[in-house]
Amino acid sequence: MSGTFPTSPAFQSLNIQSIQPTLISRTISGRRQARQIGGQLWKMTATFPPMTRAQFAPIYAFIVAQRGRYESFSLVPPVVGNPQGSAAGTPLVNGASQTGRSLETDGWTQNTAIFKAGDYLKLAGNDKVYMVTADATTAVSSSALTLTIEPALVASPANDEVIIYESIPFTVALASGVQEFATGATGVYEFEIELEEVL
Repeated sequence: MSGTFPTSPAFQSLNIQSIQPTLISRTISGRRQARQIGGQLWKMTATFPPMTRAQFAPIYAFIVAQRGRYESFSLVPPVVGNPQGSAAGTPLVNGASQTGRSLETDGWTQNTAIFKAGDYLKLAGNDKVYMVTADATTAVSSSALTLTIEPALVASPANDEVIIYESIPFTVALASGVQEFATGATGVYEFEIELEEVL
């Protein structure tokens, strides 16, 4: 890992894709069969607003320092890096050896709408970022919460592993070994990058 992507200037737009490789076939009778052939990953296309040379140079220097697709780095995406819900407390994984698309947790603030569907989270012991796929609210007298997530857990978390729910850092790398920018006589720079999640 080679650092954290600069936060200024902020992206003008950010396109996030969920990539889930799947093989689809159909029988002679028309019955559809589907099989997942790989793990899910996030891809992003980030577009910057027009920039001056002083704004652009540090960003491009960071990109060149990644040596094409070789290095990985941390990126906290604006807007989606924080939950829509009112996540609060000191959340931890509740029980080791968990697998699948649900996660038992505790340590949340009681009687609170913690997550909304579409929020992201990350476990401290793993680089994978997960999406919460259903609203999650703690009970009046409990800090425990079962979260429905996608994709399935890539590794069983440890009991009491910390859950990151704000300023979520995605571990990413450049999706291409070629990075280019456009500029002209006006001195304004235009730049776009494509990134993919790495574990």
